[in-house]
Amino acid sequence: MIIHLRSQTDALFQLEEAPGFRPLAMMIDPKQRGDEKWIGGKAAGVWSLSAYFPDSVPPGFVITTAAYEKMLQQENLDNRIRLLLNDIDVMTDQDQFQLRTGTIRKWVREASIPKDVAASIQEFAARIEAQCGNREWAVRSSSVLEDSACSFAGQFATELKIDTGHLATAYKEVLASRFTDHAVKYRAHSGLREIDTPMAVLFMPMIEPVAAGVVYTSDVDHATPDRIVINSVNGVAQGMVRGEERADTFVLSKGGSPELIKTIPALDGENPAYISREHLVEIASMAQKAVEIFGHELDMEWAIDRNGKLFFLQARALHMNLPGEEKPPGFLKRKEEIPLLEGGITIFPGRSEGPLYFLKNEADPKETPEGAIVLVEKPRPELAVILPTIAGLLVMEGNPIGHLATLVREFSVPSIFRLGEKASILAGKNIVSVNATSRTVYAGCRWQGIRERALTRIASRKKEKKSGPLSDLVLRLNLINPDDASFKAESCESIHDALRFMHEMAVRSTFGFGDTHKEGFFYKGKSLQTDLPLKIFLIDLEKSVNEEKKKVRPEEVASTPFAALWRGISDQRVGWPERWEREMAGLPSDFIETVLGGDKGPRRASDRNYAIVAKDYLNLNARFSYHYAMVDAMVGVGAQNNHVHFRFRGGGASDANRIRRARFLERVLRASGFGVEQKQDLVTAWMRKYAKADSEKALEVIGRLMACARQLDVVLKHDSDVKRYAGYFLEGQYAPFS
Repeated sequence: MIIHLRSQTDALFQLEEAPGFRPLAMMIDPKQRGDEKWIGGKAAGVWSLSAYFPDSVPPGFVITTAAYEKMLQQENLDNRIRLLLNDIDVMTDQDQFQLRTGTIRKWVREASIPKDVAASIQEFAARIEAQCGNREWAVRSSSVLEDSACSFAGQFATELKIDTGHLATAYKEVLASRFTDHAVKYRAHSGLREIDTPMAVLFMPMIEPVAAGVVYTSDVDHATPDRIVINSVNGVAQGMVRGEERADTFVLSKGGSPELIKTIPALDGENPAYISREHLVEIASMAQKAVEIFGHELDMEWAIDRNGKLFFLQARALHMNLPGEEKPPGFLKRKEEIPLLEGGITIFPGRSEGPLYFLKNEADPKETPEGAIVLVEKPRPELAVILPTIAGLLVMEGNPIGHLATLVREFSVPSIFRLGEKASILAGKNIVSVNATSRTVYAGCRWQGIRERALTRIASRKKEKKSGPLSDLVLRLNLINPDDASFKAESCESIHDALRFMHEMAVRSTFGFGDTHKEGFFYKGKSLQTDLPLKIFLIDLEKSVNEEKKKVRPEEVASTPFAALWRGISDQRVGWPERWEREMAGLPSDFIETVLGGDKGPRRASDRNYAIVAKDYLNLNARFSYHYAMVDAMVGVGAQNNHVHFRFRGGGASDANRIRRARFLERVLRASGFGVEQKQDLVTAWMRKYAKADSEKALEVIGRLMACARQLDVVLKHDSDVKRYAGYFLEGQYAPFS
């Protein structure tokens, strides 16, 4: 059945990629058009300015979004970043959030720039230096959608006064700024995915300004369309645009010949003599011309050099709140507008309104009225059927990375999970308004037009075809209840079904594999000889071990993934502590096994840990030190089939301590590039389609983790210990684990 599904799905993707040129670098050329999908929003604004004011825009070049994508794909960074960004928009643990974003920035800074991209930077910089003789550069972000409806103002880095020899470093620094905490949150709050805003980078020679600043072609503070406002500082304006330096403000009239109406000095009593009235009029006049050309009001950066020449460095649409416009969401004045309910986790942002419908566990979801705000206790998978027809979803409990959460995002339903039992106060309400972005719920109708939009969205979905070949083969979920008699392989009708079935079966069988098959393997396997406190029985699939020997040393096993894992396990910097032995010193071994044994207990003398090995494959199933561990890895020359999977569960300490150890593992594995799912004391991690060297490195990390985390549940007695010990491991400080 799985093979059949695979062949059907592959057939749907047998489409040739549309041919097209993907430029890695482009010189700003006023005679040509710059496509924003390659050069980003900021560079597109500069490019347009250069077309209409060629003498007032400095030369420059752009390293495009294609170069950015090539750099990420070169070292598999795109997949590694995607794993860390998964579910980050609903994360409430700030330490975890910062760990992930910091790890991504570190990866980008350490990545190698593709040779042809690095060569383009040097070549284009040399051309411009020959033209203007300037060896200092401004290196600026130019993300797709930047300076558009989502301005991204101040979200990314700008590197100034960069010497030509350091342009490559500055380039990576700007790319890394895509993943600062505030930039990631800005994208999430704006409803943008990471792939929606790939980064191009704009390079322009530095201007040594005597004056610089920003001109607004309308007065945004007073919504006055017949006024031009110029903000200015002496020298470079970087501090001003960051809000770190006060600016002098000049208000000019609009018209054929702008006139200076008002001057507001940054410092009372000090006349800003560094800029002349003539230059202010010139800035205002050219800004007016730009408005006529672009067709909308503008926010423009400008600078005047030591020779008195005016340059424009940036232009973007000016967004204004005009009189009579709706106030921003969350603008509260009256007591009756205080939320009924606050808190929870945003699953999908947005606002919605409608009649509240409390859907009880025993009720049929299909009876849910259209356009309702639905309140449920638990996010059951079968609730997927109501998502296309409801306005919003409120859940008392819930996992932000569960099935229903995934489908909620897929259907773009404003939703809040984990509201708690306090959400039951909503059950008696009639109409409610939900702001999933700010995690607030209000009584009554609050926002004009929001309910109508939701009803329109629902109506349009009903007109759409509800399924298709790809949807049926990939997304549709039929296997919902794992205890049902129909929950079996032959019932899989979609890829989603197959994944659901395999996941459930893997959980059931992973840790029982070795014991179930030990009798058959006893006569075929070989004991691993090691000084470490490990008892491993090797099952050889591909003559990876000398057939004549019954006992082999680790270095005699000709298996690439096994060798990599063992390098980590046997790392001389890592100790193998025996904390439980110290805790239980003097007690009979039978008593220890009784107290700490059973399903959670230590490996008995009669039990074995099994490692199935081949030249490019390893499967290790082990139960030792009061916990279970499984490693499954394929590591070969080609990356297509390479994978490293790791599962870890259990322990001899309290439930709270075991969960802390699981959280420790999650932090370390995420920072090491793994995709991770942690539920209570169970940790599942994966890394797929990585190059051979990266896969081996990942196995070494797992090996060291197996040693360091072996009895760590005895140590992690406080929540603060989790972050501290993860820091030790990631910094290579292994002594605290010994």
